Amino acid sequence: MEKKITVGNVCFLQDKQQKKILLLHRNKDPMKNMTTGVGGKTDFLEDIHLSCHREIYEETGLKPSNVRLKGILKTIVDGGTSSWVLFAYTGECSEEGVLNCDEGVLEWVPVQEIYSHNIIGFIRKVLPHILDERSFFEGTIVHDMQGQVISDIIKVSKCE
Repeated sequence: MEKKITVGNVCFLQDKQQKKILLLHRNKDPMKNMTTGVGGKTDFLEDIHLSCHREIYEETGLKPSNVRLKGILKTIVDGGTSSWVLFAYTGECSEEGVLNCDEGVLEWVPVQEIYSHNIIGFIRKVLPHILDERSFFEGTIVHDMQGQVISDIIKVSKCE
């Protein structure tokens, strides 16, 4: 069996005035019916940061400001042949003008309610570091086919 590594990104867009975060409720496998940020695969010749902007625009129609890299995560499906190197970002924008998304349903969620959603397990594990203005993380997470964490090694740095 051939093993495959995919490079991709996930971004959590924030409307800081309304204190909301944009979540994507996935309607496709893998991890159908689970929630995450917007993002996807980086093309072979594509710049990583520009890939994040492209994915955001394709999935939401938004052009956010202050898009910042918050961490790098390698995910490995336990017993599988798939692995991702995932660049995690935050960005800022207004909740106005969001388009319909082929990947699922987009919803602006109050920050205090974010963890009440069915967030993919490995995203839930690093989300506090993504949303912490002063954190940067790197690590590896092994997960099952539903995204639940089996094991992890996460290193967090605090920025001044």
